[in-house]
Amino acid sequence: MRLLESLSPALTAGVDQAAGLRRLFGTRKAQTVAFVSGREACGRTALLVRTAVALAETGQGVVIIDEHAGADNVHATLGVKPRHDLLALAQGNMLIEHLVQPVAPCLSIMSATQFAATPPQANTAAAGRLSAALKQLQEGCAFLLANCAVRHDQHLSPLALAMPHLVVVAAAEGSAITRAYALIKRLSQQRGRDGFHVAITKARTEQEAQVIFNNMRNTAYSHLNIALNYLGSTRVSGGVSGDDNLAGALQSRLVPVGECNDESAFRLFS
Repeated sequence: MRLLESLSPALTAGVDQAAGLRRLFGTRKAQTVAFVSGREACGRTALLVRTAVALAETGQGVVIIDEHAGADNVHATLGVKPRHDLLALAQGNMLIEHLVQPVAPCLSIMSATQFAATPPQANTAAAGRLSAALKQLQEGCAFLLANCAVRHDQHLSPLALAMPHLVVVAAAEGSAITRAYALIKRLSQQRGRDGFHVAITKARTEQEAQVIFNNMRNTAYSHLNIALNYLGSTRVSGGVSGDDNLAGALQSRLVPVGECNDESAFRLFS
């Protein structure tokens, strides 16, 4: 069953594109969060969707930017087809209003698969259009969540790198943990990034998740001199007390980011 069909009636009733866009473009600054992982098949997309739905069900506006091109991406999970891609906006061929698709009250989605796969060449005009679009999105929702894909060259897209908050999702499996740490190391050494949140998926118990995180945190501090922040975990058979998302953590544990009022706030193509 498609996820939208299983959502609560309060969330799915009365979906209207015009009303959705009116909710989208308001006055509130959003928390912008990139969900990344060292490899696919670690539960990143499912975790992001459950988190977005949980936030929307509390009445908080959420926009998902979906970079993942696989058959199990966010669009497929929500049962909607992509309309246009962020690449068209970067190239000056589309406005942000034409990219965002409301799928339920307080929940919208936008495709960025083409942009992530082949971002445009660095230029001031493209960077300006993207920065303006992201700021516009921020003004109308509480959370802007990006489902970020690792490109074939093992690098993240300019959009993912620009997000103030980065959640590294690692499955409770040896190779997934190794690749998640490798991603953190690469971003720390090559991009100078020093702020990372970690979520553990597919853990058998919360204790197992905590052990995995503590090992990652201690290694990162010892070898990279950076601090990792634990957001939470999900279980193989469901979360604690039925909680299988990070909605509470995103609302309580993220330090608010100030308004983006200069060109360095979203440093695209750097």
